[in-house]
Amino acid sequence: MNKFFPTLFVSASLLGSGAAAWMCQEKVNGCFQPPRPSTALPTDAQIREAFSKQGIRINGAEVSGVRANVLLALQEARLHGLGNSKVDFAAVEIAHDLGLDSGAGSSTVRNLVAAIGYLLNQRGSLAHQPLPPPLPPPEWRTYFNETVNLWSQPDFLQLMGRNQFHPVKISWEDIGRHEGSVWGDRISDVGIWVREDERDPSSAKLALSVRRDGNFRDKVLMVPADKIKVHVRSGGTTVEKTLPQRLQELGLASPIRDRNVIVSNQFAIVPVPSRAMRGASPEGVPPRAAFTFSIFPYGSTNFVITDVIEGSSDAIVGPGNHQLLMANINGQKAPFTASRAEDRPDLLRMEKELKAKGMDVDVQRYYLIQIPLRRDQAIQPSNLGTPPMARAYGGAMAVMECQAPGPVSKGKGEAKMAMKSADMAAGLDKVAIGHGEAEGFYFAGSSYQGARADEPIRVTVVYFVTPVGKVTARDMESFTRTFAKWDAQAIWGGSFVTKE
Repeated sequence: MNKFFPTLFVSASLLGSGAAAWMCQEKVNGCFQPPRPSTALPTDAQIREAFSKQGIRINGAEVSGVRANVLLALQEARLHGLGNSKVDFAAVEIAHDLGLDSGAGSSTVRNLVAAIGYLLNQRGSLAHQPLPPPLPPPEWRTYFNETVNLWSQPDFLQLMGRNQFHPVKISWEDIGRHEGSVWGDRISDVGIWVREDERDPSSAKLALSVRRDGNFRDKVLMVPADKIKVHVRSGGTTVEKTLPQRLQELGLASPIRDRNVIVSNQFAIVPVPSRAMRGASPEGVPPRAAFTFSIFPYGSTNFVITDVIEGSSDAIVGPGNHQLLMANINGQKAPFTASRAEDRPDLLRMEKELKAKGMDVDVQRYYLIQIPLRRDQAIQPSNLGTPPMARAYGGAMAVMECQAPGPVSKGKGEAKMAMKSADMAAGLDKVAIGHGEAEGFYFAGSSYQGARADEPIRVTVVYFVTPVGKVTARDMESFTRTFAKWDAQAIWGGSFVTKE
């Protein structure tokens, strides 16, 4: 039995904490669209007016005192709906700051939430925003679904099997697992969630990762820790540090476990719109698809560093369920984005400039670094959100590891995709990783300093590619060359869970 099945599906009733915010729709170009509340900041006068509508009179000084919580409540309401507990929490804080009674039997919190709703939806200057764009074109939707469903195409699976690669929807990125078992004391599942509509996190589905060995066998490398470079970005400047240096800064160094790290590497095959498709990316920006990683560490807690060309982000993940990993952009959380490399000359230029300074960067590489934390210390996780688990496979039952159906016939083994755009070539194209729009405050977690467990660190190295035609044997050769580069850095390679 696959260890992930207990976490795969949840009742639809558990989803959509912000469902109330999407009940009303506007019709645009013949299609119903969810409403898009204004993102403009309210003035002091508008806050006073909203509060006075609920019988709460406040002056200018009081507006200044509650403004931060008002903005936080608006932000959470836009993302999750007025019924979300985070909005209520902010309303209680506002009541406390204003000296209002928020105890049992009081209507204060309900009135303050109503005031937030008034600010969110009023038709004054806050609402003078352009209507949302129409739904993505059919070409993008078709391409999106074909790409995330590659695991169901026999030709693609045969090509994988012939080259001894293993496509998975969930990758087991374990720090500790028992021999010949799917269980252990440091189990982590990792998925990559790509959004069909960047504006809608609930539109995400799991993308496919290609490993060079199966989840159950879990072939890994042991690589010197100083080969892994972390990029800290501050004030527009990128500073490169070795992983041991960064651990020292974070108070997470281990005196006995930081010489080498466990490395697993893979390719993520994600749908990225071409310029002809436009996709779901906002107008005025290069075509892109928003994505987030999710991680489920089962019964343990890990400090996670993610590192891409634009810098690194820190987060603490703990037991319970799949938790999202997002980019920390100046204290705001944002999804990562995948664009075809030629559509991001800015990122390619950054890559060239940083390499000229001797830095180890790659525009298509994503590091996910798991640092184990002790179990005997109270640690506050990040809680950056959870993925839409009910959409993991589009409602279809599927196994985590995809098996090639039967022997491969001579001359077969190319995955044929129905790509009709004129600008499409053959094969898998290089992807540049960036970040999307802010979706709320970023909280990295707390109380982790000095809580490092003396256990190995696992580094998952993911290279992003996107189909621009049929996937061929030439793409498999590219995979092999990239894997070989990591082999050359390793002091050991093999499986800890299936002995050879």
